[in-house]
Order: sequence, then structure tokens, then C-alpha cells
Amino acid sequence: MLNGLLRNRVLMVLLAVLVIGGVLFALNVRMAKSDLHVSAAAEALTCLGGGEPEHGLCATGIPFTNAVLMTLLVDVALILTMLSVRSMQLVPRGFQNVIEATVEALYNFAVGIDRKNVAKFFALPATIFMFFLYANFFALVPGVGSIGLCEVEKPAAAAEGHAAEGAAPAAEGHAGEAQANNTVFVSWPLHCGGTVVPFFRAPAADLNVTFAFALVAMFMVEFFGFQALGFSYLTKFFNFREGFLGFFVGIIEIISEFSRIISFAFRIFGNIFGGEVILLVMSYLFPYLLPLPFYGFEVFVAFMQAIIFAILTLIFFSTAVIGHASHDEEGHDVGTVQVESDVAPHAAH
Repeated sequence: MLNGLLRNRVLMVLLAVLVIGGVLFALNVRMAKSDLHVSAAAEALTCLGGGEPEHGLCATGIPFTNAVLMTLLVDVALILTMLSVRSMQLVPRGFQNVIEATVEALYNFAVGIDRKNVAKFFALPATIFMFFLYANFFALVPGVGSIGLCEVEKPAAAAEGHAAEGAAPAAEGHAGEAQANNTVFVSWPLHCGGTVVPFFRAPAADLNVTFAFALVAMFMVEFFGFQALGFSYLTKFFNFREGFLGFFVGIIEIISEFSRIISFAFRIFGNIFGGEVILLVMSYLFPYLLPLPFYGFEVFVAFMQAIIFAILTLIFFSTAVIGHASHDEEGHDVGTVQVESDVAPHAAH
């Protein structure tokens, strides 16, 4: 009975939003085409030690980008989270309960991957997960990506730009563009009328951030490999005892190590940046109600990309400490068998 009542209320709200949205769309209350602005690179908010940024770029000085500002905000949020759960209660409540449940679930998953080394490996993947989880969710807060500095192109620069482009666009193109930009939002006093450089940008939508995390993760993979196996870890890449096939496999392993950095960085960057572009385009084409399913999907993607990055890091840690020569007579990897035997009791629970 209660579920049916709740469902009817949700349907009524959705129907009301759809009707109101349709009316507003018919009245041309929506984004203008000129409001669509996509930048693949993080944009500079200021240039440290240099002049003013132009179009999000610094001619001189060190760029302080919107992704860096968002990263600092996420760092502050993580520190506040740590401080809030510093005094742990025996019976968890509220926010402590959420944090404990999240960490426990991640830890149990890590135990299933490598019970033997989980105490040593867990800290970095857990940190990566929490950072990207906060960062990706913060990026979905309304206003992030749409509120920022307004850069209006100077008339002289605009004229030079048109001259550099050659002949003037066709009259039909002008008419179509003018119609796309003739919305109610354009006449609002707070409308930019130029390019908005957002104050905040998802850190995962900046390749500098994702590459930095990828480099740290792969550096620790090599570190744990050398720590566990010593210089024999290099036989994974330079294997001359098994003839040409072993040498060829070693070359493949070297290429694989470098490709992991690229896949780490581009996987999360592509998913988060692509999601932002989809939400922006959907908000322009179908501004009312329809972007909601895409928004819900992006919440799912934000969580999944954080956990994928962390779990892959943990798996690479685990495989790095398995010796290349640790095979039994039947060709099975001893280290892998050990992991599987550890997983079995856990899975039984």
C-alpha cells in the first residue's frame, strides 16, 4: 500500500516536471548554442607569476587550473572525513557507519584478491578509491562546470578572428546560429555572453591528474615486485633461459607495463570527461527531465571508475610479487594457487 502510494507520488512529480518543462521549452527558456563550451584540457583560472590567462591558457607563468582547485577541495573533504571519524564509537552511527561500511566492503574485496599481502597493499588502492569517489561525485554537483569566470571576446580580436577565417559565413548559417542563440536565458542580466571558464572541473577529467595517479600506481607495482623478489623480478622482462619464446614474452611484458599506465590514465579520463560532455549536450538538446536518466547513469559510472582503478591497482600489486620461476611441475603458478586457496574460505562465508 505504501509502495503504491509512493510510486503514484513519484509519477505525479515526474509528470508535473515534464509538463512544466515542455511549457518552458516551448517558451524558449533553455540554453543557447553559444553556451555550449567543451574543453578537453583543464583551463587556467590564473597564471602564477605570469599575466592574465586567455581562453584558459597561460602565455607566461604557471597555470592554476580549475582541476587543481577541485583537487584541493577534494583533499580538504578527505581530511575532514578523516577528522570526523578520528574518535571512533564502539557502536557506529551516522557518517561513521557509512565510512566503516565502505572501507570494510573494500577491505573484504581486497582480502579476496590477496589475503597474504592485503595489509601491505591496501592503503594505496583505498586512498585512490576514496579520492576518485569524492572527486567524481563532487563533479556531479549542479553548478560544477557551469559557474565560473566569464571571458568575453574583444571586438577587435573577434574581427581579426573572422578575417583570419576568410570569407564570411553564409547568410543561412548566420540565421540558423542567431536562432539557436535567441533564447530567454541570453537576455538575462547574469548571462555571460562569452565563454565561461568554470571554477571547478572533475580531477579525473584532467589527464595530468589521471596520469599522475597511474604513474604512482605503476611505480608501486615495480617497488613491491623488487621488494618481494629482489633482482629476480627482472627475469619477468629479461628471460634468456627459455629461449626465443621466453625473450619474446619478456618484451611483451615490458610493453604491457607501459601500456598499463596509458590504460589507467585514459580509462577514467575518457569515462568522466565523456560523461560531462553527454550531460552538457543533453541539457542543451532536451533541457528538462530527459537528462535525469543520464545523470543517474553518470553517478553509477563515477562509482565504478573509482573502484576499477583501485581494484586494478591491487591486482597488479598481487601479480608483481609472484615469482616468474615459481611454477610447479605441471606448469601451474604457485603464487596464484596460494591466492585461490585463500579466496576459497572467504567465499564460503
